[in-house]
Amino acid sequence: MIRKSGLRADYRQGEPFYTAEEAWLWCCWCETHKGNRGRFSSARRSVARPCEASDILIVLKRLVLKGILKQYHVRVLSKYGLEQMPPHISFGASFDECRLWRDALFVMEPILISKGIVQPDEDDFSSEMYLQCNYH
Repeated sequence: MIRKSGLRADYRQGEPFYTAEEAWLWCCWCETHKGNRGRFSSARRSVARPCEASDILIVLKRLVLKGILKQYHVRVLSKYGLEQMPPHISFGASFDECRLWRDALFVMEPILISKGIVQPDEDDFSSEMYLQCNYH
């Protein structure tokens, strides 16, 4: 969600994320380091983004309020967002955690695309290809 205010940067000039997963991990990183604004990693600051982390959290909150996503989706997104890596069976994640992660991001992605936060996939590949949660 892009707010129009003279006090905020113009986020329309930012580079969209490739996937909802990338956007979510960035959002969690920003929220984790919120108090350390002056000490942000140069790698995280080097690319201007089309939103603030709170815009992604608002999308999640609305999906929960509508009953589309449940608290167990939020718990998995939060857990692995704080770890800064998607759940993976090889690293101790359960099948259910991987499924919840994938399902939540699959629901969030079209909304993030419509808001310009995630760029649309031009190659007609399924967005599930890019979700790194591997449980096959």
